[in-house]
Amino acid sequence: MKIKKLSNEYVDEVAKLVYLEKQDFYDDLFGTDALKYIVKALNNDIPPFLKDHSLVALENEKVVGTLLFADKASFRHGYQKWLKVLGLKIFPVGSKMIYIIQRLLLEFGVDDLYIVALSGSVREYLLHAFIKQNRYRKVIVDTTDEAFYAKFGFHEGTPVHNKLKRFEKLCDYETLSGIGWDTHPLVSGRELVLGGVKIESQVGLDGHSDADVLCHAIIDSLLGVSLKTDIGQIFPETAENRNRNSLEMLKEVVQKLNIDGYFPSSIDCVIISPIKLSVYRERMTEKIASVTNCPVSIKFKSGNGVYPESEFKGITAICISNVEKI
Repeated sequence: MKIKKLSNEYVDEVAKLVYLEKQDFYDDLFGTDALKYIVKALNNDIPPFLKDHSLVALENEKVVGTLLFADKASFRHGYQKWLKVLGLKIFPVGSKMIYIIQRLLLEFGVDDLYIVALSGSVREYLLHAFIKQNRYRKVIVDTTDEAFYAKFGFHEGTPVHNKLKRFEKLCDYETLSGIGWDTHPLVSGRELVLGGVKIESQVGLDGHSDADVLCHAIIDSLLGVSLKTDIGQIFPETAENRNRNSLEMLKEVVQKLNIDGYFPSSIDCVIISPIKLSVYRERMTEKIASVTNCPVSIKFKSGNGVYPESEFKGITAICISNVEKI
């Protein structure tokens, strides 16, 4: 997943997400042409719909989420541009807008930020990115989704519109650390997969899934520190999980964590293996980073004849993960 600022290329997709998030509110404000006016506002950088104040999440160049925000200055300046967009409709819409903005600014400090829109399938991930960028600043939002913001510690404030509820929170998070460990025996007749990468080898790892010890160790390090569980509880040895792709399991775990407000910030791993793996490091790192959305490091050890791994009895992976909780 990539996060970038909004460009003209994605305005139509972002505008649709912005509109759908608070459709009743925008219909009440703009009327039946609400989506059209949001598109025009984004194209012309009319506050508070400013492309420079945006986070857009992309997967395969498709917009999957967006967050627009504004500071106090954005609400005070530039509103004359709405005349160009709304024309004669500026009078009924403008009066509503001025009333809403005046009420909004009553409890709006100079250093505060306002979430204009947060929409899409990766809202949690975008909120985390926004909070990291603006740590210790207060963020305010008017929304129809009370449960989403309450889940992340936002407390209710005085509403500015009868169709919306006001929530606010200090932009802060805590960092937690978890450890994971997994070992599987080496056997003939099995494919060797580590970090989602197929390894050229005469032997593979035995296990119920594809036995990817690296992904399993990472999964346990993430689950233990966040959801207080382990890989066996989330993925029991059922027919459904037989020979399952462990990288897909890791992706599913990260999605579960994100929904609860946990986000991997760094992952550091050691693999003890009798098979030389250094040529696969870059591919392993890329695959794991692509699903965890954080920096990943992997080191390889042979065991130096001390550990059972040195005698081709198995492969072990150890992992420490840092996780941020909003």
